[in-house]
Amino acid sequence: MFEFSDTIEAARKTIPAVSPQEACALKTSDQDVLFIDPRGPVDILATTGLIPGAINLPLDTLSHASDDELPQELAEHTRPIITTCQGGPLGAVAAYVLKQRGFNNVHFIDGGTQGWLDAGYATIR
Repeated sequence: MFEFSDTIEAARKTIPAVSPQEACALKTSDQDVLFIDPRGPVDILATTGLIPGAINLPLDTLSHASDDELPQELAEHTRPIITTCQGGPLGAVAAYVLKQRGFNNVHFIDGGTQGWLDAGYATIR
């Protein structure tokens, strides 16, 4: 039977993590980097907020929407993408799903948006 924890483990083995500092440096140096938070909007607001410039794209949409149904920001499969969630696991799974969909420049933030906040970076609530 499929277990979510197995998917997290596979994601962490397959997708490279970046630290909050590395994510911030990439965001500053490359205007094309897209940040995606796959949590529900209520969860984002109730916990850490959203990294400035990030889009909220729920995991269910990433997993099940056709390419035509995805936002325009995901039209180019070579675009650099960094995923995040509150603490990291859901961000890792979102990056894994994107990799399976053919995106080839995907990372997730180790420690998630909470790690981003702990490193002293701001979020939007």
